[in-house]
Amino acid sequence: MRGLGLSEALAVVIMVGVVLALAVVFIIVSGINMASASASVSLSQAETTLVNIAQDLNAAVMSGVPYYSLSYPLPTTQFGVYNVVRDYCDLIVVNTTHAVVWSVTSDAVVFGIPPNYLTMPSGFRKVLFSNDSLIFNGTSSSFFGVSQLGARSLNSVSYGTYVVLYPRVGVVSAYVFVPVIVVRFNPALPNLLVANVTAPSMVLIKSPLYLKYACGTNQPPPFPLSSYSKIEIVEIEVIIEYG
Repeated sequence: MRGLGLSEALAVVIMVGVVLALAVVFIIVSGINMASASASVSLSQAETTLVNIAQDLNAAVMSGVPYYSLSYPLPTTQFGVYNVVRDYCDLIVVNTTHAVVWSVTSDAVVFGIPPNYLTMPSGFRKVLFSNDSLIFNGTSSSFFGVSQLGARSLNSVSYGTYVVLYPRVGVVSAYVFVPVIVVRFNPALPNLLVANVTAPSMVLIKSPLYLKYACGTNQPPPFPLSSYSKIEIVEIEVIIEYG
């Protein structure tokens, strides 16, 4: 800086420092935006995968075939992770004496994005497949649903947003169809998900009053069954293995 006075040299040094600091900020912001965009792409891929699985599982359950096996490659990504939520759904059946006469829990499959990559408000809910109702009484509805939800901690894992695949209950006449997802880790299936739909089992319930079914934050009011003198519960276990 020959020929510059002390004040001029100091001004140049400060200017260079400001430019470098702004460059660092720009690089950080660009990196965050790029990671967020990549996380959104990963989320879209997971949405497509879980919706395809839900559609195929519904077709398998509706087919009435005793055993049905399906397999899916899981897209790999560094911006999100496939995971399992144990006992995500809980179903009870209460009779006219107000006793719980039958109950079952179901797992769910999730794909979550960490909060530092992508975050949606905690009350956010977007239905991606089927509808927001957990219980249906029309044969044209799906036995499985897929939804995107906002920020939440599941099994001690924090997500900024996540997509979840869960079962729905069908009440058709005096029959209550209950798909139950049981998820197991299998190290022999890296980046692969295998779903096995097993043969249904039947349970007869006399003098039913209502059933209550909740999945995660979706907890609708009880569904009345008092118009039936008895109901037949048709439980269909879906065993999902992933690696």
